[in-house]
Amino acid sequence: MKLLIVDDGHYIVEYLKHLLDWKSFGIEYVQTSTNSIEAMQILNANDIDILISDIRMPEVSGIDLLEHIHQQKLKTKVIFLSGYSQFDYAQKAIRLGILDYLLKPVDKEDMEKSIEKVIKMIGEQPKATVIDWEHFEGLGFLLSLLSESSVNKSEYEPYISSLDKDHFCFFKLMNFEEIDEATIRDYNGDLSCLVWRTGSMLAGFVRHADSKILVERIENIELSDRFQFSHKNSVRHHFYKLFYNESINISDFSWIQDSVNFPTLIETESFRKHIVNKYTSLENKTYRLIYLIELVMYLYAADNTIYQMEAVHWMFNGLNDPDYTLQNITTVISQNEKNKKMSNEHTIQMIREYIESHLADGLSLEELGEYVHLHPVYLSKLYKQETGSNLSSYISLKRLEKASRLLIESNLHVVDISRMVGYKKTQYFIKLYKEEYGVTPQQYRRQQLQL
Repeated sequence: MKLLIVDDGHYIVEYLKHLLDWKSFGIEYVQTSTNSIEAMQILNANDIDILISDIRMPEVSGIDLLEHIHQQKLKTKVIFLSGYSQFDYAQKAIRLGILDYLLKPVDKEDMEKSIEKVIKMIGEQPKATVIDWEHFEGLGFLLSLLSESSVNKSEYEPYISSLDKDHFCFFKLMNFEEIDEATIRDYNGDLSCLVWRTGSMLAGFVRHADSKILVERIENIELSDRFQFSHKNSVRHHFYKLFYNESINISDFSWIQDSVNFPTLIETESFRKHIVNKYTSLENKTYRLIYLIELVMYLYAADNTIYQMEAVHWMFNGLNDPDYTLQNITTVISQNEKNKKMSNEHTIQMIREYIESHLADGLSLEELGEYVHLHPVYLSKLYKQETGSNLSSYISLKRLEKASRLLIESNLHVVDISRMVGYKKTQYFIKLYKEEYGVTPQQYRRQQLQL
C-alpha cells in the first residue's frame, strides 16, 4: 500500500513519517509533502491508498484535496489532522466521508488505531477488476454502446468504468493522408483500436482533451460534441448526428426490446427472410437505422472474425443507404453459408492453386480471402489449422521453388527472376533465398551447371 503525508509544517511531516513502523501495517511506500498543490499532483499520479493531511493549509486545503479525491473517483482513504479551533472544517470533512479525524499533537496510539481502521476498510473493499486491455475489442465496445442488445454487454462494463474519467468525441476524416492517421493513432496511444479505416474515411473516438490540437493539425477533421461512455444515450445521439445527420432520441429505442429477436442460426435462408421481413415492416428511416445497428451487433457477436471487416463498413458508410446495406448484409450471410458448406480441404486446395498461378502478384491475405470468400483473418487461421504452417511461409516457399527452376532452366538475370516470383526488391529476394537454401541465387545456378 501507498501512504501520502501532507502538512505545511516540515517538522510535523517528519514526525509523522517516523511515528509508526508503517511496513508492519503493510504500507511499503511513504511519501511526504509540505506543498498541498504538489500533493494533488501526487494523488493523480501515484495511486495513493491512504492520505494523512492537515485539514487547513494555504492555497489548497485538506478539504480541497478530499473534494478532488471524490471528483476524480480515486480510491484514496483520508485521515485529517486538526487543531481544536478548526472544528467547523472537521464537520464538513465528516460530511464528505473522511475515515478519521485526529487532533494535534497526534498521539502514537491514536494514529495506530486510525490506521488499523483504514486498513480494515481497504481490506473489506471488493478487489478491483483486472482489465485485459491487450484483448480489448474496440468495435465490439462501440457496438455495445450503440445497441440495446445484451449480447456480450457485461464484458465491456469494466472498460466503460475505466475510460469514464475522460470525455471523448467521435471523429470522421474524409480523404485522409497517412500522416493524419498516424497523428490520430499517436494521440490515442493504447486506444488505437478505437480508430477504423473504411474506404476513404477514417473514423472513431478521440479524447476531448486532444481535440483542439487535432483540429489545428488536421484541417478537415470533423468532431462531435464531447460525451462520457457511461452516458449511453449521449454516445448514440452523437454517433448518429455526426455520421448520418440523424437526431436520435431515447424514445426511438423503446420498441426494440420487445420486437428485435434474431433466430439462433445465422447462415440460413430462414434467418435472411426474418431480417428482411422485420426491416421492411419498420415505418421510418430512423427505426431502420437502429435495427441495422442491432443486426450488425448480433452478427459481430456471433463471429467477429468473419463479420469484422464488413461491420466497420456497414456502420460508418453503409447506413447512408440502409436499403442497400440490408441487401449487402443478406448477400454476405448467404456467401458465408456457402463457404461453410465447402470442405476445408477444398478451400486449401483452391488457395494453393491460386498461389501457384499468381506468384508474381502481391498475394495479400485480403486478395486470397476475396478469392475464396473468407475473411482474411479467418483464412489465415484455417490454413494454419489444416496444414500446420503459416500461409505466408507457403507462399514464400513456392516463390523460391519457382525461382530455383528459373535459375536452372533459363538465362534470366536474378533481378528479372526476383520480379517474376513477386519480389520487387532483389536484395530481399537474395536474402530469403540464402536463408532457405544456404547459398545465393547465383551460387545455386553455378552449382547446378557444374553437375
